[in-house]
Amino acid sequence: MTIAIGFAYDEGMVFCADTKISTTIKTNESKIAFFVSSDRWCSLTFAISGADMEFARSSVDACWNLVKGMKFSTATMEEVHKMAELGLADFYRDQIFEHPDRLSGAVTYKILVGIWLRGETRLFVTHETLLKRVDMYESIGSGSYLANFLIRQYRRANPGPVTLADAALISSFAVDAAIDYDEGCGGENEILIVRNDGDASNAYDTVIYPNMLVGGLQSQMWKLLHNLAHMKDKAEAQAELERHFETIRQLNNSYSYASQHKRLEP
Repeated sequence: MTIAIGFAYDEGMVFCADTKISTTIKTNESKIAFFVSSDRWCSLTFAISGADMEFARSSVDACWNLVKGMKFSTATMEEVHKMAELGLADFYRDQIFEHPDRLSGAVTYKILVGIWLRGETRLFVTHETLLKRVDMYESIGSGSYLANFLIRQYRRANPGPVTLADAALISSFAVDAAIDYDEGCGGENEILIVRNDGDASNAYDTVIYPNMLVGGLQSQMWKLLHNLAHMKDKAEAQAELERHFETIRQLNNSYSYASQHKRLEP
């Protein structure tokens, strides 16, 4: 069932997903699809999670095939939203509702849908043929419980406006955690950012944090708590805290070196 996360931040949207495809032959494939209109006024982004990816991908194609015929120079966001829903409804009517395995869940899937239209972005999540508006973030798939837990922790500590740095950092970290922990998730971490100006890329400044810094900080925190539980007096605890702070400084220096090295690469 995999993992996919959509985040609406102050200047666009972030989509992050794993790449594991569980069929008779397990493969790694992209689960994020991006379509842009010929006049460059509109784009749709889809992040998919489902038991049958072929049905999900076909519904994405059906949705875009209906939307792409609109006149985007004058269309409203609500009109694009409704047309996308109509594309999903047509696909469900023809392919899903009459399928003999529908009730067993064999053809079940969910999709995160991002609409960009002339400088405006909105994020939605499917409920069969409905596109429900997402205010800040949504996660789908078997690893969504873990992603939601980590995102809620991050938001409690950082309750302010969501920036690209926030959205990309916690989304990629949550997907990495699901890949490590949930057996339904796997492969690699894939990310796509759709900005309000229409630019779509996978480049963001905090790309190196999850694997190099966040994981190291978590590991050191648990070591610190373990060691403090075995301290006999305040002096030992203070010495342990000082050792912890030095380890954190070393981790930060490792990150600084790695990010400098990364910038030197062609």
